[in-house]
Amino acid sequence: MTTLTSDQERTQRLEQLDAMAAREWAAYGARLRDLGGTEYDVAEIEAWDELQSALEHLRGERLMLINVDESGPGIPS
Repeated sequence: MTTLTSDQERTQRLEQLDAMAAREWAAYGARLRDLGGTEYDVAEIEAWDELQSALEHLRGERLMLINVDESGPGIPS
């Protein structure tokens, strides 16, 4: 695999991760959209925790891709 291909694949994956994060935020909003009062309060706590978990997973993958980009393949910093 050439460096150009590797860079292109990394860039594409970073774009996919951005799109996945945007979908997670949209799902969070949709889940709460029609709720109110206590029902909203209860659902928001769970929805927020799930959103943060999903975003943390995506953030971890993003950091691995960026570290590989900065450090070279297989050398995470």
